Amino acid sequence: MSAIAVLQRQTDAANPDGVGPSPAHVRDQRRHYTVVRVEGELDAAVAAMFGKSLDQAVGSSTRAVVLDLRRTRFLSIRSARSLAAAKTAAAEAGVDLRLVCGRAEIERVLKITGTRPLFRFYATMQSALEG
Repeated sequence: MSAIAVLQRQTDAANPDGVGPSPAHVRDQRRHYTVVRVEGELDAAVAAMFGKSLDQAVGSSTRAVVLDLRRTRFLSIRSARSLAAAKTAAAEAGVDLRLVCGRAEIERVLKITGTRPLFRFYATMQSALEG
């Protein structure tokens, strides 16, 4: 089961990781970024919710959207391919879509689908936020 909740709040500059109660969608007015966090499985069952969350994040961000997949246990090939389309849409809107993964199984799906080269590699949330 996957959790993609949408919650907007200010993040603490000393706590850019956004650790707290289900912060899946965070906008920081000072740095102008939005964080979308996916926990669990990103499969067909949550694809529509994921797409809406990404669209909302891209539409509300003025600089960057960081997609946090560190707690994602499964990424379907279809979802990985939809990330490529999201990257294009974000670029057209003037928004930098960034990924933070970390799990080998997620990185593998991104690599197999040809999605990984579209995104710069960020090893940590901090590096992605500072981008």
